[in-house]
Amino acid sequence: MTFNKQLLTAAFLTVGGFAAISSVNAATDAGAFDVKLDITSSCKVTSASGTQDINFGSFAAGVDVSEASSGTPISVNCSNGTTYNIGLAGTGVLTDSATPANTVAYQLLKTASGDAWGNTGEDVGGIGTGMAVDQAKEHTVYASLVAGSTDNLPVGTYTDTVNVTVTY
Repeated sequence: MTFNKQLLTAAFLTVGGFAAISSVNAATDAGAFDVKLDITSSCKVTSASGTQDINFGSFAAGVDVSEASSGTPISVNCSNGTTYNIGLAGTGVLTDSATPANTVAYQLLKTASGDAWGNTGEDVGGIGTGMAVDQAKEHTVYASLVAGSTDNLPVGTYTDTVNVTVTY
């Protein structure tokens, strides 16, 4: 039994010695990796047909409505610091859906006083402050009928669609 104890003790000492020797001779290596996040520019325009329309209202047939004007806001959200421009593209002509030959000319304006809004958007824009609803920037679009364009028009509903493009 003593012999077994001595043999067992010797075995533990030998294994312990090898473990000590192998930990002294252990090697390490190191590496690295990157963590990345790309945030790209983003914009969202809120302008919905049927909810943000410009409506001149109703007028009696044959009456010149050259003084009519109306406005509607376009809301734009862009990523913080993103520069954007708004372009509007429409025909500038209201067309009677029943008789397309009947038309009324109008002009889109940047201000109620009459500065024309171009369709390239280079003159109307801003810098985004974020994508949250309360960070939207509003730009009001006004429209004015061209003088004399409503003289002697027949009864009808005259419409046009304006496309809004935000370039950023």
